[in-house]
Order: sequence, then structure tokens, then C-alpha cells
Amino acid sequence: MNIFETIRRVKEERPHLKDPLELYEKVLRFEERANSVLSEKKGEETLQIIDAFTEVFSLPSEWGDLLKEKISLKGKNPFEDPWCLLDLELPYQEGHEEDLKRMLFILSKPFFKTLRLKSIREPFSESNRCPICGEYVSLSRIDFENKRYIVCPLCGYEGRTFRIGCMYCLKRSSETIDLLVDEDEIRVELCRECNSYSKSFREETYQKYGDPNLIDIISLPLEVVAQKRGFIRRSSNAIGVKVII
Repeated sequence: MNIFETIRRVKEERPHLKDPLELYEKVLRFEERANSVLSEKKGEETLQIIDAFTEVFSLPSEWGDLLKEKISLKGKNPFEDPWCLLDLELPYQEGHEEDLKRMLFILSKPFFKTLRLKSIREPFSESNRCPICGEYVSLSRIDFENKRYIVCPLCGYEGRTFRIGCMYCLKRSSETIDLLVDEDEIRVELCRECNSYSKSFREETYQKYGDPNLIDIISLPLEVVAQKRGFIRRSSNAIGVKVII
């Protein structure tokens, strides 16, 4: 299944999602370029990934130079400490702080993926955070055996977790969970206990779209409803979006 062809089809079917889907296409192109850099192992991978980032997202070359300078001043290796990218101090226009956070989130993804590939896989997680990168759990997949797997949009980790209950406050009961469900049976699970929500989808939906992050994005309309009701998403999706309204 070609993910870009799937996205093209979804854009035709759901034109109201054109902007986030096109942003996700760029995220995927950037990740492809980063994977190519890492596979070639020519050295200075961090600088090459930044160049790929500025090219894919059509950022001024000055931004790339500034990113390289700020990372150098940090004195940390992003492949060993990718968290150092998330709090880089960069100038931004008033009212655009979230855009900057989103940019750094996307930039950090290849570095967190490398960290995941070097880490020991957890057989089962009972935490509300990804065991690799520490992001809160906001997305999960239910397989054909009715087992739940968390899906991390930042580092790409997938691992078993408990089946019933809130992914944030960890209360293992269905009594405090309300559901929003769309035509693909993607579910937003609203926890009345902690006012948080997470999303889940079944294996059939995964086989239809082939990408958990794409599933996360096409169900944004459900999140609009959830957030209008006052519920909170605790971690960003693959395009760095957490607050929609």
C-alpha cells in the first residue's frame, strides 16, 4: 500500500482535511529524507537532517543555519538526547509560539526514532507515557485478539497496554468513559474522571489505511467535538497538533 496514494484518495474524499493531510505528506517526505541520510552514514547526519527539514518545509536557509547554531550551543548530541531539540530557544512572531513548537516536534521525530531503534522494547506498559520518549499516550490500536497497543506519534513505539480504561489517569473502568465514534469506527474515548481523551482504532481500520498516524489525522473532526466539550488531548499527533479549537 502506497501511503501517498492513500493520502491523495483521502484528500479527495475529505476535502475539509486537505491542510493537515498535506502537512502530514511533508512530514513523511522529511522522514524519508532523514532515513536516507541515516542509511548512507556519511557523517554530520544532524546537519544533513536539518538541511532536509528546511528544504521539505520550504524554510529560509537562514532558519537552517540558526537551528544548527542553537543545537551546537546546546552542546548535546540530538541522537543521544533528542529532547534537547524540543526546547531550543528560537525567535518567533507574537502569536506563533505553537507553530514553533510544532516545527521542533516534527524536526525531532527522526532523532527519537533512532533512540527507539536502539532501546529495549517493553513487553507491556502500564504507564500513561511512551516508555521510550515519554510522550503521553493518546493513540492506540486494538488487534484482532482484542488486545490494545499504544502508538506513539513522536518516536513510533508500539507496545501492549491494558485494554479497558483511561490512557491518562489510568483508571481501569469503562464506567467513566464516554465514546465518540465515526464511520471508520475510530473512537475518541472521553474520560469524565480526568477530563482527558485518547483515540483508538481497530485492526480493520489499520488495514484499510495502513498508517496509524494517518488514522489519527483523518479523525480530527471527532477531536473538535471532544475539545468543544472541554476534554483535553495530552500529547500531539504526528503533525505536532494537540489543541484544535
